[in-house]
Amino acid sequence: MRASTSTGEIGAQLRAARRGQGLTQAEVAVAAHVSRAFVVDLEGGKRPGAELGRVLAVARVLGLGVALVPEQVPTFEDALNDVLGARR
Repeated sequence: MRASTSTGEIGAQLRAARRGQGLTQAEVAVAAHVSRAFVVDLEGGKRPGAELGRVLAVARVLGLGVALVPEQVPTFEDALNDVLGARR
């Protein structure tokens, strides 16, 4: 799994984990002691300033953890491959 670098990516991972476990947003909210609106916004990437403790509580309910990893800066070669793809 690659590192998430945006609130949208983190929200999508949380949503996928929740759905994979067959949980509703309301169930996750109750277990994490946050509002359902918080879970909805978090999954939608609409909480860029969310308190870390609340985000971790939601992740914990879903059996997920958070790891801080060095940011991977793409090389020129990586960028070129992204742009040109298989045409190179």
